[in-house]
Formats: sequence, structure tokens, C-alpha cells
Amino acid sequence: MKYIRDPLYSDFIEIDDITLKVISHPYFQRMRRIRQLGLAEYVYPGATHSRFSHMLGAYHLSGKFLKRFLELDERIEKEEVLSIKLAALLHDIGHTSLSHALEFTLLPFRHEEIGIAIIETKFSDILGKELVEEILKIFKRNCEPFKYQLIEGQMDVDRLDYLRRDAYYCGVDYGLIDIERLIQSSKLFRTPRGREFVLSTKGIFAAEGYIIARYLMYWSVYYHKTNLGFQAMLFSLFRRVRDIISEGGDLFMPKPLRNIINSKDPYETVEDILYIDDALILYTISEWQKEKDKVISDLSRRIINRERFKVVEVKGDFLEEYQRIEEECRKMGLDPKYYIIERTPKDVAYTPYDPASEESIKVEVNGSLKELSSVLPTDTLKSLSREVMRRYLFYPGSPPSQ
Repeated sequence: MKYIRDPLYSDFIEIDDITLKVISHPYFQRMRRIRQLGLAEYVYPGATHSRFSHMLGAYHLSGKFLKRFLELDERIEKEEVLSIKLAALLHDIGHTSLSHALEFTLLPFRHEEIGIAIIETKFSDILGKELVEEILKIFKRNCEPFKYQLIEGQMDVDRLDYLRRDAYYCGVDYGLIDIERLIQSSKLFRTPRGREFVLSTKGIFAAEGYIIARYLMYWSVYYHKTNLGFQAMLFSLFRRVRDIISEGGDLFMPKPLRNIINSKDPYETVEDILYIDDALILYTISEWQKEKDKVISDLSRRIINRERFKVVEVKGDFLEEYQRIEEECRKMGLDPKYYIIERTPKDVAYTPYDPASEESIKVEVNGSLKELSSVLPTDTLKSLSREVMRRYLFYPGSPPSQ
């Protein structure tokens, strides 16, 4: 047994021998080299924490929830406990570099699809095919509901860890969540689908606080306009890269990156994604500053030197605003296709789902299940069910450097 310190949790993260083999695997060690929040450090300088630490945190929380269920005399076999904890540990193994910014840009696949391919092809040797199959059943929701609800539900160990962890490293207080109360008020409830992850009434205010924290973190950190702006620049840069490649052009590109961009199937990416980390991508972008293509070199320079685009929040006539900005870009000799980027962040902090749905946060009240907002004494969550949306246009405030 190994013990790891984490600044978020007062108790040690306990690592058994099998889990240690997973963590020691090169594909898991790659996660040390991928920042959890991509270029969010351009806004919050402390946000340099890694996917590695978040994945360990999710693993740790899954163990705490499962321990609670076992204390309540739920029958969960040791093999089931192990598969759930490893699913929590490996839930982000398919992430590419710079967080979500390059998903569907660098790679035409979801990180979950790549993750399944990696687990199936790279971890069967150390875990065995049966255990890998059980882990993949959780990701594919081919198991009892509580197993995948813990990993990817409305209030799962992924969100509980990243909200708190991201807030901690960004230096904001929005992500404060009473995780211990949520754990102590959690339980399993038998339904026709099997056992589901629910809360007792003791946990309703902690759950309400979690929803509010999630809302605040999205609009203060994840949807911060400067953070969105640099993500948009990355998207536009790789859009230009793909256009050049499709037109038969050439530019500097490390072999693993070229293979990844040309891949047609998640399983094709497995061998090369081992080398795709923040260091490789940032090195490549740095080298692209020397490219002959003016769009590639200019966008790369702006990203490397943190020269952010201007931003306009469009509240009136979109077409009129776009045409005004388009004229500005043309005067600076910039192609609007790559230099005007629209982003429309929107979020519903909480939707009062049908209580019968698997997707709702459920509370056990006198032997039956109720949806969370229906048992709270206030209408806070019902107010947060209104969709919040903003529409931004990002564009350069200055022409390219000569």
C-alpha cells in the first residue's frame, strides 16, 4: 500500500498494488504533462494543476463513497469495488493536451472514445481482460446504475473533485463544496433498474451548495471571456492547420501529431497519443511562429506571447456587429474566416429532471425518490434552471507583427 498527499483532502489517498501498476503505466504518467485547465493560467496564474492529480482525486472520492455504502451493509463485491475505483481513476485517460480546447479540433473524437480504446488495448495486460471488461461496462452504462452514476452522473466524483480542485488552484472560493456531508448522506436505493446512487434528506443543502458552486465556477472560471478567447484562438489555429493539410500544403509537424490529425478511428490514435502532451503542443505552436503561412505564424505568436483578442459581447443585431468587425479585420489584412471567432457559452446550472430519470439528483424521502429541487424549502435551484447564455465575438485588436 502506498499513500499520497493531496492538498484538497485531509486524509491520505491510499493506493493498492494493482492501482499502483495503473498509475505507473506510461499512459497514466502522460497525464502529469497535461494541465487540467489548459490555458486558463493566462487568467488565473495558479491554474497549472494536472489531469493526473484530478484523476487521483476522483479515485479517492469513489473509494470514500463506496466505503460509505459498505458501512450501510450494501453488498458490493471486492471485484466490483476495484472496477468502480479504477473507472474513476481512468475516466480522463483519453484527454488530449490543453484540456477541452483541442477536442474535435486536434482530434475528431471525444476523449471518452479514445479513453476506451486506450484502456482496452494498453491496460489489459496488467489488469486482465475480465477486469478491463468490467471497467468498460461502467463507461458504457452496461451495469447497475449506481456504478456509472458515481463516475458520470449529475453529482459524480469527477465534478466533485474538479470543481473543488480548480477553485483551489485558481484562488477563488466558488468551488467550496461540503463533500463530507454529501458522502455521509449518500446511500443506494433499489429500483427496477437496480441500485441507484441517492441522498438522504440530510444532504439536500450540501447538494444545493454543490449546484450553486458549479454555476459560479462555470461563469467565473470556465466561461471567463479571456479563457474562452484563448481557446477560440487555439481552435482557429488548428482549423487553419487542417485546411493547409487538406489542400496538400506542408508545415512543421512532429510525427505523432501528424498521425493524430490524420486518424480516422479512435483506435488509430492509441500509439501516438502517448506523445501528445502540453509540452509537445506548445513546442509545436512555438515553432509555427516561423512558418511562411501568415495565419499560422501570427496566431501562434499571439498565443505564445499571450496577446489576447478583443472581445465584444453581442446583445443587439448580430449581423450588424459581425459586419463591423469584419470590416476592421479586412482593413488590417486579416482573413475573417480565421480572425473572427464566435463563442456562445451557455449553461443550465440545474435542470429539475423527471424524478424517474436516471439523470436527476434524487433524494430518498419516506421510502420513495424525489427530485432534489422538489424537496428544498426554497426555489434557488428552480431559479438556476433558467438557461444563461452569452454571445461573444473575438477578433484581433491589432494587425500582425511584421
